[in-house]
Amino acid sequence: MGRRELLLSLKSATIEACFSVPMLNLTMPSFPFVIAFAVTALGWGPGAVGLMAALPHVCNLIQPILATALRRRMSLLRIMAIGFLVNAAPWGLISLLPFFQPSQRGVVFAALLTVATLANSITAVAWSAAIAQLVPPRLSGSYFGRRNLIFGFWTLVVVLMAGAVAEKGANSLTTFGWIFAVAGLGRLVGYYFLRRMTFPASVSCRETVPPDWREIAEPLRDTNYLKLVAFVGCWGFLLNLGQPFYTVFLLEGLHRSMGEVGLLTALAGVGGILTLRGWGFLCDRFGSKPVLYVASIVWALSGLVFWSLAGERFFWHLAVAYLVVGAMTAGFQLCQFNLMLKLAPANKAPYVAAFLALTSLMTTLGPVLGGFLLRVLPDRLGVFLGQPLWDYHLVIAISMVGCLLCVHLLDFVVEEEAHPTEAVWRTMRRMSPFNPMLTLTSTAQMVLTPGGLIGLTRHSWRQIRRQARRLGDVGEELAEGGREVLALPFAREGPGENKKGDHPR
Repeated sequence: MGRRELLLSLKSATIEACFSVPMLNLTMPSFPFVIAFAVTALGWGPGAVGLMAALPHVCNLIQPILATALRRRMSLLRIMAIGFLVNAAPWGLISLLPFFQPSQRGVVFAALLTVATLANSITAVAWSAAIAQLVPPRLSGSYFGRRNLIFGFWTLVVVLMAGAVAEKGANSLTTFGWIFAVAGLGRLVGYYFLRRMTFPASVSCRETVPPDWREIAEPLRDTNYLKLVAFVGCWGFLLNLGQPFYTVFLLEGLHRSMGEVGLLTALAGVGGILTLRGWGFLCDRFGSKPVLYVASIVWALSGLVFWSLAGERFFWHLAVAYLVVGAMTAGFQLCQFNLMLKLAPANKAPYVAAFLALTSLMTTLGPVLGGFLLRVLPDRLGVFLGQPLWDYHLVIAISMVGCLLCVHLLDFVVEEEAHPTEAVWRTMRRMSPFNPMLTLTSTAQMVLTPGGLIGLTRHSWRQIRRQARRLGDVGEELAEGGREVLALPFAREGPGENKKGDHPR
């Protein structure tokens, strides 16, 4: 692949994320928006919310078998294409829920949610394996940091707008239906830009020798990889013991509005936007493991302190909590992804599939156990600092303390050329994105002043235009080539062939 094709493909990957990631933030079962929909529009309780939050992890658990079966018949590019379409389609059908009886709506929504989530799990494996073969390893930290920064801004805008629309529409089924339909359309636009990328032949062509079923077990013999799996799995289990219920606590326990929940969620996005470039620099300079260690500790400590103080009297300090945790989440996800790919050999697909399956096996139990605890514990446990101590406080505290304890599992993971953790702390103290006062000041200027919002919009729009400049007239090609593009993933594909249209221009 030539340098020009690589640059254009990386630009298309960034633009694709600007449409796909906001859609995923509105439609993932464990994210606040779908949880808010289930609680306010469908009347689901903590038990049902816990099961729903576990759904992505259940899908990740079963996807290795499905992903391997599909790879025996299709290329990674074809799997991604079909996955994008199947993931997007159910969200256009949510608008039909008002036509069903109230007793049927929950079942219909659960069925649509399962199809969309399973498709996304399979797509995630194919996408991770494909992008790992496209992005040069020496640039992965900087590239993904910059890419996450750009799509993070659009995610922030979309979440704020969706929260405002939902509140204005009184959290009705019809309002949520339209929001989900637009989210599905965004996924389709992201698919269009996926089709503009030029991948290596190992991605765009079906493998000449179909993958052996035994490769599913290959990662189980890599002890260092399993140590990373153990840390991420334990972290996911303990974090999801409480995290899916943050939104339920805000809506039902603290009686906050959907607009306020949307604002807090958006602040988490702001935290990521302000720090992602810094995370990318730190990963490339010091390695992913020490940066992951730092992000994990700050995340768990911040969550423990801020949520322990949350109540109707002390509420708006959670704005700082979401900002800090959003920044740490961005660093955690970036480092985890880089380390997962770095520790895997050249054939990354089975390793990515095993990583998602094994970590999800552990994570799945978190929201289920959290929902069980919330059902059996009394709602109010006493008084703390003059305000009620809820069962949510206890569950979230257990979650954060457990996360702090499991961070030490990272000590057993070996990353070549990783620097000591102390070097990351020293460098972070000198970097403006991680200076608390500068971060809070930048956030206030960005969120609370028209000039800050306009400036951030201009900067992000300038980045998108710069990336799209050499991609041609998108609107015209969408209109003229839409039917052809949508038909591509269902075209017949022979082994080792690169059919015309695999890389539309």
